[in-house]
Amino acid sequence: METGSLHHVEIGTTDGEAVVGLLKTKYGFRFTAQRTCSYCKQWVLEAGKVVILVTEATSKFHLEENDVENVSYNDPLFNVWSNPENNRFYDENTVFNIALKVTDMQQVVNNVIEGGGVVVTPPTSIKDEHGEIDIAVVKSCIGNVYHTLLSYHKYSGHFLPGFTIAENTVIERERNYGLVTHIDHIAFVCDQGSTPHILKCNEDEDEGFLISDTGIGMRIKAMEYWKCSETGLTSGNSKESIRFVLVESLKGQGANQVNIFLEDHGGPGVQHMGLYTPDIRAAISSFKDGGAPFVEPPQAYYEDELKLAEMKRVGFCVEELMSCGVLLDTEADVDQETENQCENHRYILQKFTKPIFSRRTFFLELIQRVGAQGFGAGNITALWRAVQANLTQHKNSSS
Repeated sequence: METGSLHHVEIGTTDGEAVVGLLKTKYGFRFTAQRTCSYCKQWVLEAGKVVILVTEATSKFHLEENDVENVSYNDPLFNVWSNPENNRFYDENTVFNIALKVTDMQQVVNNVIEGGGVVVTPPTSIKDEHGEIDIAVVKSCIGNVYHTLLSYHKYSGHFLPGFTIAENTVIERERNYGLVTHIDHIAFVCDQGSTPHILKCNEDEDEGFLISDTGIGMRIKAMEYWKCSETGLTSGNSKESIRFVLVESLKGQGANQVNIFLEDHGGPGVQHMGLYTPDIRAAISSFKDGGAPFVEPPQAYYEDELKLAEMKRVGFCVEELMSCGVLLDTEADVDQETENQCENHRYILQKFTKPIFSRRTFFLELIQRVGAQGFGAGNITALWRAVQANLTQHKNSSS
């Protein structure tokens, strides 16, 4: 694996085989490695540089708090995805761990401690025949989210020590080969009014939580959007830098997908993951071939005069985008002056899946950027309109 800020994203589940099958069949991931022990099973799935670790706890002992603490402490590769509201073990699927690569492990952990953060597993080493990795686990200030910190400059294995390569790794090729390249961003739903506190945990580049490390440098960008508040944290300077997006609903807006996530998920957590694609229409076609369900934009979106003007300005005809339900955003990058941007060549194309689990929580986004590298103000508006339309349709069909 190449050096960068994001290592993998972890899903906790009570049915690992089902989640693995879902990611392979509908979303084109391939199974590459696994680990089995007395208390958990773990599977590694990949698509391009996107790496997902699926973890299933295999016995009921983990419901006992003392056993959980002992196992998690002795095995830093196994973390418990408890409910942030009542600290009980989840009985639903949840994305709960964003694993990051760091260059100075001790410095990052010291920053967490000095900032009042929780170190779940202090720095330790794990190794196998391929070498050694330094690892620590810290608790995020968002819901049930953890961050596994990894420094593996001494390691030459495929994933992490203790994992064995799947027998079909060499011959199995993901269906979406070349269509999904990396994770563009990860969005977290937060409680109303909580983002200032979360930003305070992250914004100081010298002393902030998970900041002061030469491998991870986050910039803060905050903005208010239609019907909700979104705040972005970015890591690194390359086009493949990971972006963390914080989303909360604004007061007085009634039922919406943010509040529904909080209800169905049992509190704040990871809402969606944006998968970068160089060809969004081909990626959509591939996902649909596997049976992946998408949220379709309302017809009014493609009849809006301002949106039609946007499409024309960047060279699209409405039929091109409407045929596959793609959303277009030509908003300027937040961190650049408008007059310095070539607006005719800067845009974002988006498409959102329906929630991939049984509850209305985690979903995926396909995103193609052409020139635009920041967060356009139309991003959250497009997400809101598309997902909100699906929720309205769901409500009407249920009544």
